[in-house]
Amino acid sequence: MFQQIKRLLSRLQSQPLTSASTPEVRPLIAGCGFSEHLIHVQGINVFVRTLGHPSNKAVVCWHGFARNGSDFLTLARSLASHYFVICPDTPGRGYSDWIDPDHYQFSFYQSVAVDLLKSFKVSGRVHWIGTSMGGVLGMMMASSPQTRGLIDRLVINDIGPEVPEDAINRIREYSSDKQLFRHLSEARVYFEEIYAPFGDLSSEEWDLLLVHSLRRLDNGSLTQHYDPAILKQFGGSQNPTLAWAMFASITCRMLVIRGMDSDVLPADIADKMVHSALRVERLEIPNTGHAPFLNTQEQISEIQSFLSNG
Repeated sequence: MFQQIKRLLSRLQSQPLTSASTPEVRPLIAGCGFSEHLIHVQGINVFVRTLGHPSNKAVVCWHGFARNGSDFLTLARSLASHYFVICPDTPGRGYSDWIDPDHYQFSFYQSVAVDLLKSFKVSGRVHWIGTSMGGVLGMMMASSPQTRGLIDRLVINDIGPEVPEDAINRIREYSSDKQLFRHLSEARVYFEEIYAPFGDLSSEEWDLLLVHSLRRLDNGSLTQHYDPAILKQFGGSQNPTLAWAMFASITCRMLVIRGMDSDVLPADIADKMVHSALRVERLEIPNTGHAPFLNTQEQISEIQSFLSNG
């Protein structure tokens, strides 16, 4: 699979990102130029992509429930000139180890995140950009007395302290439905359908999402990249009172990004977030559901401005 990905990335590097029929100037795809690491923490191997110089301020980009760190490649390429960008694959996803299903929970992911920062010798506080599950993890990191001192600014992409049950059920349904594909073309049709709410992806970005979303089985067929056992810990009972109290205790600056068509972060919950903590800004992304892919020039510019402004 790595060879297949490398061939595609080489092709993308040599191709223009726009055509005569699409004159819009888009951010460069981060299909190349990143470093790959297998970091041994908490008794497991975690696959991490990094971009930028390690001496720069660190930005951690943590992906959603059934995704992996490759989702941030376009954003990371845009941030890499000023930051050291760290994009892990959560255990059980991408190229990271599959683990005991009982460990697929946020407390373990917090321990992994802390140890990853130590492994990269990150000093000082980091910026955290979290999509969906990664946003929840960021809120936990920024609110916990043990880790809140690690977080400087927090970007929360399309998730709140509570999530409507209908949205949880929708994600559980497509995540638990094991897909088998004979060809990449079949898989692309499937992913373009279920991830249509991500918004405006170029053809090259769909190619990258595709190859990073699959693993090959012994019989040659393709299926989703993640361990099916991650579903064991998904969608448990919520405690909104505790979750909102946790959110209200966060003192770092926050940017809440919401897809305007999102069922995971409805407008009323986003409204409540803005008024429940001290330093919360809000960005609405039109024609997008759950979750904005953070790949357009507008989205990237807003994130850059939030991270850099005093």
